[in-house]
Amino acid sequence: MELDENGEVDFYILREADANPKVKDKRKITILWRTELNNLLEKNGLPKYKQKSKLFVQDALIEKVPAEELWPQAYDELFERGYNTIGQEIEEFRKKRRIK
Repeated sequence: MELDENGEVDFYILREADANPKVKDKRKITILWRTELNNLLEKNGLPKYKQKSKLFVQDALIEKVPAEELWPQAYDELFERGYNTIGQEIEEFRKKRRIK
């Protein structure tokens, strides 16, 4: 750790951050839960695709929403992820399926 003339920590940027060329959008979107994907569908005015698979929804989002809009929204969903409430959401989903 180096200090500057004022005795404060001195930081240097060795290189600017850059996008990882090995990251694939199809792989990156798989970390989102179905409820988060549904939120993204709603934000972008897309149908809910209730009868479609999670994979279908992921592909639809990647195809229909420009990356510069999709990924900031996806990161917000991850940041707001409710680990404490997911159990309750899953149980409500299962109850709805049993009623039909």
